[in-house]
Amino acid sequence: MSMKYTLRFAKLADTAELLAIYAPFVASNDRALSDVSFEYEVPSVAEFTERIKNISAAYPYIVCEHDGRLLGYVYAHPYIQRAAYQWGAEVTIYLAPEWQGRGLGKVMYAALEALLRLQGVVVTYACITASNEHSVKMHEACGYKIIGIFNNTGFKHGHWLDMVWMEKVIAEHPKQPALIKKIGELPAEVVAAILRDASAKPQ
Repeated sequence: MSMKYTLRFAKLADTAELLAIYAPFVASNDRALSDVSFEYEVPSVAEFTERIKNISAAYPYIVCEHDGRLLGYVYAHPYIQRAAYQWGAEVTIYLAPEWQGRGLGKVMYAALEALLRLQGVVVTYACITASNEHSVKMHEACGYKIIGIFNNTGFKHGHWLDMVWMEKVIAEHPKQPALIKKIGELPAEVVAAILRDASAKPQ
């Protein structure tokens, strides 16, 4: 039996629930979870609210909702703050552990990438803890390729962690690219159609 879910943009009212999804990846006693994020402390609701607000001002910040409950979220942001890098974006995804492995990540990334293409983004990057094999495989299934490994680049829980950088070209590189559009500059009906079509995919 397929599961019904909805993809939509995050609202500030979602902050506490999204933070609850993120928190175990920072501070769980299970290192398989808490090695995922390189933060040491779970951010406050106020700080997390500002993050959502700042990201949403320019890029898609998408949540997946099922029966009134949020299962995870995905968003994009600049991976380097220099004008010449604007046609690339770093992507981030977090799904509650019990909802992983159901194909939701692939659907959420497809919607995110469709919106990024409309903004003018041509390549996306994902930075993943090397020990997080589940995430690496999920990204590979979404078309990402490993382009580099940063050895012993982060220290958490008394040990050093490697980082994997992955890349996906999502559009052709134009000879003379136009400036990146903010997510709010895209036609609302087109954005709504992308999210609606993604929500209609059976899981």
